[in-house]
Amino acid sequence: MYFLGENYDIRNNYQRKTLYSPKTRFRLMSVSCFILLCTFFSLVFFHTISVKIPCLYILTACTMYLIILYKNSLNKYEIGIFLFLFVQLLALAPQYDGISPDTTVPFLLSYRYGVSSRSFLGTLMDFLSNGAFVSKYLVWHFIFCSLIFFIFLIAVYLGFAISKNKDNNVKNFVLFLSLLCLTCFTSPSVYLLFSRSEVYALIFTLFVLAIIDKPYLKWVIPFFALFTLSIHLLSIFFFIPFIFSLLFYKLPEKKEYITLFIVSFTVIAVSFILYLIFRKQTFMFPNADAFVEHLKTKTDLYHPKHLIHMTFFRELQDHLSRWQGRIIRESGGFFKFAGTVSILINLPLVLSFVYFWIKCFLHEKQRYMKLFFILPVLLLFYQIPVFFMFFDFGRWMSMMIQIQFMLVFYLIYAENKTVLIVIDKIVPTINSNWYPIIIMCAIMLFLGPVAGVKPPERLEYIILGFLSLF
Repeated sequence: MYFLGENYDIRNNYQRKTLYSPKTRFRLMSVSCFILLCTFFSLVFFHTISVKIPCLYILTACTMYLIILYKNSLNKYEIGIFLFLFVQLLALAPQYDGISPDTTVPFLLSYRYGVSSRSFLGTLMDFLSNGAFVSKYLVWHFIFCSLIFFIFLIAVYLGFAISKNKDNNVKNFVLFLSLLCLTCFTSPSVYLLFSRSEVYALIFTLFVLAIIDKPYLKWVIPFFALFTLSIHLLSIFFFIPFIFSLLFYKLPEKKEYITLFIVSFTVIAVSFILYLIFRKQTFMFPNADAFVEHLKTKTDLYHPKHLIHMTFFRELQDHLSRWQGRIIRESGGFFKFAGTVSILINLPLVLSFVYFWIKCFLHEKQRYMKLFFILPVLLLFYQIPVFFMFFDFGRWMSMMIQIQFMLVFYLIYAENKTVLIVIDKIVPTINSNWYPIIIMCAIMLFLGPVAGVKPPERLEYIILGFLSLF
């Protein structure tokens, strides 16, 4: 994506302010890579928690610094957005004693026990712990470091997007879109509150955005897509179609993107089919009871049997039955189900994106690009079945809307002419309504992630979070 680029938009006659000279930058990158490698080996091969925990933070800091060195710039928007999200992280991140088993159980499901729909994180933690005891302390700090890196990526992407555009209309629209992205009910703060496994799938998706325009790095996209799918199988409805939408957009540009599209599709399709056919044959344990007994000697994380069974052993029909039973038991029907609030309160934002894509479709002259502008709307319909299979409506709405945000940001970066024309027509409305927009965003920020904290408890939750930290 754009934050890894060497040059800014020449059309806007914008000269990039570099942090270091080429010689100094090379030296710093060499030292940072050396520290990163030493830290990584220490993290893997030392079994002492007092060594592993500092290594996690050093590894995170070095990776962030390498990204800054690579792009060789750092602007006020990036710093401001990072600080804004970091304050939210301190207030919303789950405490050590309050971390949910829904969050931690995937870290126990290594591929050594069988191929599950979420085994990537468990395999990674198994590797970092060198096959030994998986400490709750290590997992909590790993999650916290991951969230720091996540908000850093968000800050870099949005900060660069704002500073890159010197055209007033485009810049105002990007400011509006960034403000909406950071404050809406499906903002990144959803992941800071829940820290569920899809945040790692989103990180890999952001990596795809970073390398899709790179001559050689883009060939890593099939692996990143596979990692994304192995973190959470439901990425097949969200992040995987988004990756293919980006590749579809790039097809007319170069013939090699056709090959990349075919390779990526083949890797995902074959992996998904093989998982469905052979996953049961890979299980080491016959049921959740046997697995739980084994895990008692491998971790001090709380791992309830029903979660192990649901994540590792259950079939789709079991999930459907649980979905239907919960709605009947807790609410008495779909329209009285609490998760429905997540749909209704985010529906205006979904409809806004639909309106934007329809406008782009109507202004586009090329037949191929007309077809492309239909894809984001079709993607919304493609994601609907998830809401009738699993009941975590807030999670699905978050991924659904974040994909729409990322797609618009990328098209602005790619300077798609149709998107820029539509933006020019929308911006006057935005410019004449900045005060209502700011008030609306402030209200959404105050209410917070709708699926996580009830609106009246929002301020209390943030204050208690700060007090617990100190």
